[in-house]
Amino acid sequence: MFVSLTHIAREVANIEECIDFYRRYCGFEVVHRRNSANGGSIVWIGEPSKSDEFIFVLMSGGEGKLQEERSYDHLGFALESHE
Repeated sequence: MFVSLTHIAREVANIEECIDFYRRYCGFEVVHRRNSANGGSIVWIGEPSKSDEFIFVLMSGGEGKLQEERSYDHLGFALESHE
């Protein structure tokens, strides 16, 4: 059986700010958007040339969560520069 990671789904406190971040810094584009059952939004966003292989699914309504001080949890991206 072939297994492949296709998406990561996250609840976010402010979906529009999250979309703006991924557009601005990663060049992601919105692939699909729909309303959720709770009146929020569900947005599929990904790298344009690879969105049929892997996407982020952003769901509005998540709590604002602060990362613990010594946590190294993160998503890694290769960018042209640190700026």
